[in-house]
Amino acid sequence: MEKPTISPKDLARQLRQPQGEDGLRIGQAMNKSNAAIYDMVLDFLGLKPRDRVLEIGFGNGHFIPALFQKQAGIQYTGLDISDIMVEEARKENSARVADGSVQLHLGKTEEMTFAAGAFTKVFAANVLYFWDKPDVALSAIHQVLEKGGELILAIRSAESMRQLPFSEHGFTLYDVEAAEALLEKNSFAVAEVITAVEDVKTPQGGGSTVQLENICLRGIKI
Repeated sequence: MEKPTISPKDLARQLRQPQGEDGLRIGQAMNKSNAAIYDMVLDFLGLKPRDRVLEIGFGNGHFIPALFQKQAGIQYTGLDISDIMVEEARKENSARVADGSVQLHLGKTEEMTFAAGAFTKVFAANVLYFWDKPDVALSAIHQVLEKGGELILAIRSAESMRQLPFSEHGFTLYDVEAAEALLEKNSFAVAEVITAVEDVKTPQGGGSTVQLENICLRGIKI
C-alpha cells in the first residue's frame, strides 16, 4: 500500500471521522487494515435469520455484503458520523438500499433516535476508542437493543495499539479488563471474550511493521 502523506495527528482525525479526499483514501485503506478484525467479528456475531442488526461506524460500507453472505435473512442498519462515508456506503450497497434490507444513517451513537428495542444485535469494530463519553454511548445502545440483545465490541488491545503513532491523538485505549468493566458498568453482562493476533503488517501511516492483537467482547443487555 502506498504510504499516505499525512501526519499521525491528521491520520487520527481522519480515522475518527473521514472527510474530503484524504477521508476517501483513508476509507479505502481501512478496508484492508480492518479485514482481519472484520472476519473475526463476522464469525463472532452468530447471525440468525430475522436478526435486526445495527452497525456503528460502517465506514464506506465495504464489509456490509459479507454480513449477508453469512446470513441472507437479516435486516441491517448502519450509523456513521462521516457524511462522505455514508455517501460511499450508499453507492457500494445501492441494490440493498433500494430493496430496504440495508438502511444507512448519518449521526452519532450518543444521539441516535432509533426505537427502544429496535435491534437484536449491535456491533462496532474499531470504534470504542473514539467515544468521548462511552457511558452515554453505551446507554444509547442499551436503549435500542431488545431485552437479552447482544452488543459485540471489537477493538485492538491497548498494548498493541501503542505501536501505532496515531493512537496518541484522541484515542482512548482499552485492555480486556477495562473493556469488560466498562460494559458491566453500563448494564451489560459480558458473556464471552475472544482474542486473536494478526499477521505482521505495515500500519497506516507507514513506519515499522506491527503485530496487532484483536479483541471481541459479547455483552448481553440486562
